[in-house]
Amino acid sequence: MMNLIPVFVDYLTIRQVHEGGKLPVINGGRVLRIDTDGEIEYTVDTRQGLEGSFDSRVEVRCDGHQVEFSGNISRYGRQDNLFGFTFADSIQRINELLKSLDLPPFSSGKLYKFADSGWTWTGARVSRIDITCNYVTGSMIDSEALLRNMAGHHIGRQKGSLSVNGATVEYGRGSKYVYGKLYCKTTELKKHRSKKSGQHVSDEVIEFCQHLGVIREEFTLKSRFLLQNGLAYLGAITDSLLIEVYMNRTQLQRLEQVKYEDFNDLPKHIRSTYVSWKYGFPLNLNERTFYRHRKALLSYGIDISIPNNVQTMPIKVKTIELAALTAPDWYIKKYA
Repeated sequence: MMNLIPVFVDYLTIRQVHEGGKLPVINGGRVLRIDTDGEIEYTVDTRQGLEGSFDSRVEVRCDGHQVEFSGNISRYGRQDNLFGFTFADSIQRINELLKSLDLPPFSSGKLYKFADSGWTWTGARVSRIDITCNYVTGSMIDSEALLRNMAGHHIGRQKGSLSVNGATVEYGRGSKYVYGKLYCKTTELKKHRSKKSGQHVSDEVIEFCQHLGVIREEFTLKSRFLLQNGLAYLGAITDSLLIEVYMNRTQLQRLEQVKYEDFNDLPKHIRSTYVSWKYGFPLNLNERTFYRHRKALLSYGIDISIPNNVQTMPIKVKTIELAALTAPDWYIKKYA
């Protein structure tokens, strides 16, 4: 494990009110609520989508006083976001975008102490931050095995839930506090490239992820979490604090070794039978196939005629060695 963890930011939602106003009005339209008498109760400006190169997109809104940004700044204007940016760099990139729209930058403001609420910043407020880190498992087989293993772990009261395709483990879906997930980056990139917005993802990057078995651990820090942990204001947030938050929630950094049963040692035609027997699922085999598979598995010390409801009978155990992944030089030169 590395001492310096390469944690970077994906998605950000941030806003700031500027006294005096008179800023350019930017929105994607206006929604009006009208009462039964035909009077306008209120109006809401929707966010304006900004299209970047490589089919990337973020959203900006300004009503003349308040400026708001929301989106994945690590992806904006880039072919992919396999390696993103620190929080400080993300804010710099967002402010460069605001400048191109003649809008003022997000700033920390000043720090004041109030008797009833303690120390408070006056600048930009943050309501969502996605923090993430990439890992090398060694191969696609190892990454899939790791995800199966992690599906049985908990983060606090949240137990992992494995997706149908076995490529994602989720923790706390629907939570208003923190939502976490682990997923296979190769699968995600391939799925993304199958859509129009992802056609720019290069074969080189996908092959890199596939060869190394890259997985990503990601946490969406929502408004309630940020407020309760003193991270709701731009002036209070540093990259070191976000790394600390990540380290307190990560499951992967707590695992020096991850062991799993290597199903690859079994012939392909009997793997599914073994897995079904091991976890107590119906085998759904006709009599002839049942006895053929039983005979094959007996050579591994496994008897599927005996229900596996008390003890497991593991075959070869393999150890996955995890390593946090930093961007290689070739990626930085070509894509960053």
